[in-house]
Amino acid sequence: MPGVVETPAFCCGGCRAVHAALTDAGLQGYYDLRARTAEAGQPAAEPVDALRYGHFDDPGFIERFGADAGRITLHLDGVHCAACVWVVERLPQVLPGVEVARLDFGRQQVDLRWNPDQVALSAIAAGLHRLGYPAAPIGAAADKADARARRRDLIRLGVTGALAANSMMLASALYAGADGGLGRAFEWLSLLLAIPAVTYGAWPFYRGALSGLRMRMVHLDLPIVIGLLTGFFASVVATLTGEGALYYDSGTALVFLLLAGRFAQSRGQRAAMNRAELLCALTPGAAWRFNGTDYESVPASTVRIGDRIRVRTGEGMPADATLLSGEGEVDLQLLTGESQPQPVEPGAQLWAGTVLARGCVEARVEAVGTGTRVGTLLRSATDDARAPLVQKTDALAGRFVSVVLLLAAIGGAAWWLIDPALALPVVISLLVVTCPCALGLATPVALAVARAQAAREGLVLRSTAALERLASVERVCIDKTGTLTTGAPEVRAVHLDAVWQPHVAALATRSTHPVSRALAAHWSADGLAVTAVDEVPGRGISGQVDGHSIDIGSPQRIANDYAVDLRERYAHDGLTPVAICVDGAPVGLIALGDTLRPDAAEAVARLQALGLPVQVLSGDHPAVVAAAALAVGADAAQGGASPEEKARVVRERPTMMVGDGLNDTGALRAAQASVAMRGGADVALQVADVGLIDGRLTRLPEAILGARRALAVVRRNLMFSLGYNVIFAGLALAGQISPLAAAILMPISSLTVIGHSLLSRPFRGRDAEMSDRYRQVTPSPEGLRAVPRHAP
Repeated sequence: MPGVVETPAFCCGGCRAVHAALTDAGLQGYYDLRARTAEAGQPAAEPVDALRYGHFDDPGFIERFGADAGRITLHLDGVHCAACVWVVERLPQVLPGVEVARLDFGRQQVDLRWNPDQVALSAIAAGLHRLGYPAAPIGAAADKADARARRRDLIRLGVTGALAANSMMLASALYAGADGGLGRAFEWLSLLLAIPAVTYGAWPFYRGALSGLRMRMVHLDLPIVIGLLTGFFASVVATLTGEGALYYDSGTALVFLLLAGRFAQSRGQRAAMNRAELLCALTPGAAWRFNGTDYESVPASTVRIGDRIRVRTGEGMPADATLLSGEGEVDLQLLTGESQPQPVEPGAQLWAGTVLARGCVEARVEAVGTGTRVGTLLRSATDDARAPLVQKTDALAGRFVSVVLLLAAIGGAAWWLIDPALALPVVISLLVVTCPCALGLATPVALAVARAQAAREGLVLRSTAALERLASVERVCIDKTGTLTTGAPEVRAVHLDAVWQPHVAALATRSTHPVSRALAAHWSADGLAVTAVDEVPGRGISGQVDGHSIDIGSPQRIANDYAVDLRERYAHDGLTPVAICVDGAPVGLIALGDTLRPDAAEAVARLQALGLPVQVLSGDHPAVVAAAALAVGADAAQGGASPEEKARVVRERPTMMVGDGLNDTGALRAAQASVAMRGGADVALQVADVGLIDGRLTRLPEAILGARRALAVVRRNLMFSLGYNVIFAGLALAGQISPLAAAILMPISSLTVIGHSLLSRPFRGRDAEMSDRYRQVTPSPEGLRAVPRHAP
């Protein structure tokens, strides 16, 4: 209308403010450009999704829920089967800027990594929503969303079941001979009952198939959808024309049985793959909670933030908490690797999974479950951990679906020539019974169960991929100090002027290395000032102490020609020589002795029983390393190895490197599989595939044997699922399986795979099989082979 200024409508005050800012700046053309871009067929924003997830881009949101910049974990609604993992993890291929998308089916959570400069988090969430997976931040909102999704699934299952029961009653009347007007009425009533079953009831399958098509992949639900729609529309044509068979009862019953099987499969898979299983293995199962009058024993999972709990001597912390009253000592080995309990008093922070070694305390819960420090550690340790075997199985399942669709087309055409009445039932039965859900579940479920069992045995695996790497190692290399030994050396001999001893102690206090700890404990530092500290792994530590340059380290590296005879005598006695230099000149030697772990020889023998040669690989003096290797019965020894040389050695062949997680980082990362003995879970899971929480070397052969058993479970699952699909595909093509029987058989295969994985026990501790092997092998010190320091 002339003279009237048209005011655009805004969805919110933010859009109004942006429009005003653009208008004031004379940039109204932005809206015209956006409209022309959309008209030209280029991607345009989807306002509904942008509005829904716009708050995801708020810095406060990222700070609260994000693990780091460009990294976050979101809860997804609509995750219902293994195929959803395929769809979500293809996100980086279709949305530029998304680097990693890892879906944890058990928790319905996706771990995302993206480049904020290329794509906004709101755009990622909108993309997931368009695929059928609404996103929400982790927390109470996500828990409510998960509960709503479960209720929705149960309602869908109940409604579809009622429709199927009524449809089958009408079909019984038709089979009994109802004809004429009554028969036609029953047919139309059956159609009315089938419509909500095939639309509302089967919607999860449509959503899965459509998501796969959007991601340019063949989804596991696609054959099911084709079978359902084929039967339904054929029945509609028969109803309209009055000729042909009706499949309304079979279709509605098929949807109900598929939903029931999917629901049972989902429950079983959640139980198998839920990462909380791993957390429960590291924390106590019960807690003492104050109920207002007294403390009562409750499941640890029921403890909530703000609850008042009591922990007694020998009990584990069920949650992160603040100490309110009482005093004691806490064993922090789980998180820090500290072997000595640390004193705590009111106000101190207590961590879930640690153990109260002495005392009785009362505390207020600050964090529970995956929100605890150990829970966060486990979550961050598995962001990019997918076993190669899982990826290969996923690819195999995708190709299998394509083969099934081809077989359905060929089989349907063949039966149309033989007996047209059987063509449609054969196609539907084949498409339903061969759904490769069991094939998709065979590997990830078995590996997830094995990982949780390993945690109960004191083996914290960084990922399920570590199992595959552990099973394929061909030898074991073990560091000496802190790994083969207890890691608590003591000063045994001193060849150093007393005037420099306080200087050495002062510099040693600036390092956490076991050697430095021993020196710091042996002398008093006398309050000397220390500056310009520089610690180099494999070399030693240096710094300025009271105006003098002090160096502490390996004689071969800082004082190669100093007191060679004395060093050799120390090494011959199994002691580790440490050189001291002052102002660039060597002034003395200190000999330290360490104690072998009591189970070291047994662990080496059990590793050899598994067919794995064992080599002691250390930066210590070659003679000291050879003596330690001889004592435990190792096959080879190499001393004087720098961190770089250790990494080179472990790369030569598939090797499991066992180190202390501190100065063996390079070798641990370079190895086929790596195990950290010291430093606790915090350090172990940052640098190694496996962390030995209890520090027992006998866990090493258990880890390898358990990994081999886990892969054996995977192989059995794969053989069963492939054999099942081949056999029943043949029976379906032969016309021996009805659509209803196919709907019953399809989830049975998935449940069988899940049940077999749950009942398997790949990690059994020191079981009969391991004991028998160990009895057949004894340490052979005579066979020790010294490896030259620079040998290839």
